[in-house]
Amino acid sequence: MSTDMALEQMSFDPPGPGTWTLDSAHVPRTWSRYQIEVAPLPVADGIRESFRRYGALIDTVQYRPVNGLAYFTVVPAPESELAARMQRADEVFERKLWREDMARWEQVVKPASISAHLALQAVDPASLGTDELLAHLDQCREHQKRMFRQHHALDCAALLPVGDFMVHVAEWTGRPLGEFLALTRGYAPESAGSLTALDRLVTAIRRSPDGQAAVAPEISAEDAVERLRSAAGELGAAAAAYLELVGYRLLDSMDAADPYALEVPQVLIEGIRLALRNGTPVSNDASAQEVARLRDLVPAAHRDEFDALLAEARLTSSVRDERGLYSDAWASGITRRALLAAGARLTAGGRLHEPAHLIEGNYAEIRSLIAGMDGPSASELAQRARHRATYDASTAPAFLGAPPQAPPPLDGLPAAAARVMRAIGTALDALFAHSEAASEPTVVRGTSASPGCYEGTARLISGPAEFSHLAPGDVLVTATTTDSFNLVLPLVGAIVTDRGGLLSHAAIVSRECGIPAVVGCQDATALIADGARVRVDGTKGEIVVLTP
Repeated sequence: MSTDMALEQMSFDPPGPGTWTLDSAHVPRTWSRYQIEVAPLPVADGIRESFRRYGALIDTVQYRPVNGLAYFTVVPAPESELAARMQRADEVFERKLWREDMARWEQVVKPASISAHLALQAVDPASLGTDELLAHLDQCREHQKRMFRQHHALDCAALLPVGDFMVHVAEWTGRPLGEFLALTRGYAPESAGSLTALDRLVTAIRRSPDGQAAVAPEISAEDAVERLRSAAGELGAAAAAYLELVGYRLLDSMDAADPYALEVPQVLIEGIRLALRNGTPVSNDASAQEVARLRDLVPAAHRDEFDALLAEARLTSSVRDERGLYSDAWASGITRRALLAAGARLTAGGRLHEPAHLIEGNYAEIRSLIAGMDGPSASELAQRARHRATYDASTAPAFLGAPPQAPPPLDGLPAAAARVMRAIGTALDALFAHSEAASEPTVVRGTSASPGCYEGTARLISGPAEFSHLAPGDVLVTATTTDSFNLVLPLVGAIVTDRGGLLSHAAIVSRECGIPAVVGCQDATALIADGARVRVDGTKGEIVVLTP
């Protein structure tokens, strides 16, 4: 079958028994062949580790590619483990198990991850001989696998407390949950783009005439990055520290086929310029008045419990993004750097049309090409790249295999086990669910993710290659966002997505940045033209097209 065939013409067969759901919220475009091999198994292993630790009656979530798109199925826990898991669920709430995981993340896992990233990043793949490069690439790939697993081993710590908060608030108030989730604002500063390394760099630029000249409006982004990196003294040191931390993070996925930040320098430099004009991003807590207003909607008998649940949801807010940013988003960028170095050699030798085309191969093909042996032709790899650039999840079936069924009732379970499952189920629904509200030609409707109104120019972004088109204050309109977007989102005035729910990345970041957002619209990218003037009402959950 030609890789240029449209998705509508392809056969979408279920990859196994059961119901398979399209994950367009996290994977809006087709995966590269490299990603198909490297990600699904460690992701499933990490989810299994997390669900077992928290006593969930789910074994894992398995991902399988169908025509390059990501479909998943939920695998129930083995019957032999059910009793132990239900007993574990009792401990989850007694010990507040997520607190232990948060402490371990901050004190051990995150610092160790940064050290491991920096050690691999310190190797210049362009300077290595063929055998050394292959060995380095093996190291990068194994590191990637560990980071995929690490990310998802923290899923329950990130999602269960906020899911539990949502379950209770819905029961107590019956009101839309977006405004209640906004009360977690201020507890995930990095989601708002707040970084100590950026603070240091902005201070150094303000104190240095050379620094101010480097980021002047007439200087290209590429030149600005080079001037900052090569500067002497504190300016150069601060620039190096910032770029070392964020430069190799992927910008728009966990797939090494997509660019890292240093490949789109416009994003980095516009973010620095914005911080110089307006101050570095700050994640502000919800005001006491906001908290009190919503707390008053809770029956008086439950307000102390509301306070306690909100405190736990706030405590774990930071890890919802950080577990990706400091795990697979960074590790995948480092792997991409090594692959591009190898691809550059193959391009120079006439074996590839472009260095990035190497990532369209599976790992055996990649290694064979680097070693100078047989592999796909340059034309075949270019064709695979064209396919991935052309087709996305928008026209693919939402489900494959058996029709989706409602989850089994939880009434017969012990109280703690039912509470775990209800919290996890609510959080997962809030990750993937989209709005069913119908749109009109000039009024697009979705889920109210972050309150407030904003008018601005819509900028349709289909992938990281278009990030350079974003100007500060634009309204980002896109299929979905991932953790990797965090360097981009502080630039925008509002966010609109086709996919995702109240706990989608776009929703989390918009609340943290204090900007309006409407998510899960389904048809925003079809109804809103690039360059249109729009008004985003994050309270009502609608976008009005003011001028086309």
